[in-house]
Amino acid sequence: MRGDRLRKVREQLGITQRDLSRACGLGDNTIYRYENGSDITGDTLKVLAEQLGVNADYLLGLSDEPNMHTRDSGLTEDERMMLETFRRDGWRGIIHLGAERIP
Repeated sequence: MRGDRLRKVREQLGITQRDLSRACGLGDNTIYRYENGSDITGDTLKVLAEQLGVNADYLLGLSDEPNMHTRDSGLTEDERMMLETFRRDGWRGIIHLGAERIP
């Protein structure tokens, strides 16, 4: 796992290590350990990728495209943004995004 990528995505989203740990059902210091080189299980990697809205391959360093799975799907930029917001924040995030977009 590329701890630097995990840290980068988490910080871009404005999420603390503790908040991400809790959102993933992990111990409070777990994200700190992953960002600093601890091994990770496949199941935990999947949960992290889903919570952050990124491709697990990106977190592993196998791809340089954090959202490769949505880039090649024919979605517009707005559709991608909605999908990523939903994955990260759920329906509340979609409502806030919609409210920001309505003139």
